Amino acid sequence: MALPTTRWHVIAESRTPWEKEALDYLRDRLPDREPVRVWSNFEFIADDGSINEVDALVLTATGFYLVEIKSRPGVIEGDAHTWSWHDAGRIVTDDNPLLLANLKAKRLESLLRRQRAFQRGRVPFLDPLIFCSAPDQRSRRASPHSAWGRGR
Repeated sequence: MALPTTRWHVIAESRTPWEKEALDYLRDRLPDREPVRVWSNFEFIADDGSINEVDALVLTATGFYLVEIKSRPGVIEGDAHTWSWHDAGRIVTDDNPLLLANLKAKRLESLLRRQRAFQRGRVPFLDPLIFCSAPDQRSRRASPHSAWGRGR
């Protein structure tokens, strides 16, 4: 059963079919119980003026997670700094997405800390999480620290 709209808040519709598929996957598997809440597809302006896009923000009993969705097919190789996707003879190399997700989490945590709702309590620590969502994706990471998250 999918998480109901009382717990799943779509701020903006997904712009890509693979992101929608990944969000549907999450929605179908998260438990429908307190304190689980999700906010998907939103942007915020950080203190430094940067515009930050968030694929999903997930609150659970075990933590608060800023989820970055990566849906490239093929084999992922990489380390703590760089990831490469190998698919059909093509290689795409990029910075480890955890680096940017971690920065976004810190920026959002700072913004939340100043909100009235958190004046009486503490802001939960935001953990970045990379969701490698392509169904045929395989990982050959160099170390267990080269990525966080799970593929399907």
